[in-house]
Amino acid sequence: MISKRVIKALYKKYSSPPKTLSDLNLDEFMTLCGTLYGVTMTDDSITFAQMSDDNPFRTILLRNIYGIEKFEYHVALVSSTYILFFNRDEVDVTVHFKPEPSNVFKRFYYWIKYRFFHETGR
Repeated sequence: MISKRVIKALYKKYSSPPKTLSDLNLDEFMTLCGTLYGVTMTDDSITFAQMSDDNPFRTILLRNIYGIEKFEYHVALVSSTYILFFNRDEVDVTVHFKPEPSNVFKRFYYWIKYRFFHETGR
């Protein structure tokens, strides 16, 4: 089981995107989960065939993946606002959404960050 402490550490460790896609170590992810989840990768996205078509996490842009962490029974894909935990033994994905900051100034900061970086594509 992955604790809240581990989840918090993942968000902290992967608080910014990697400098290059090779830093993500996508080859290891493909080795661990590629066949089980029917993963296909293009130059800018990753798609999971085992997820239903209406699942919002079926296709993820590679620029939204900040890190990949391997655990004993899971592999975590870390984004700035969520973590996808892929079970390594069976098709089972768990999503953890990052809680909103409670401080007004932090909420304003993340609102500005989201608007500026996600809408302009930076």
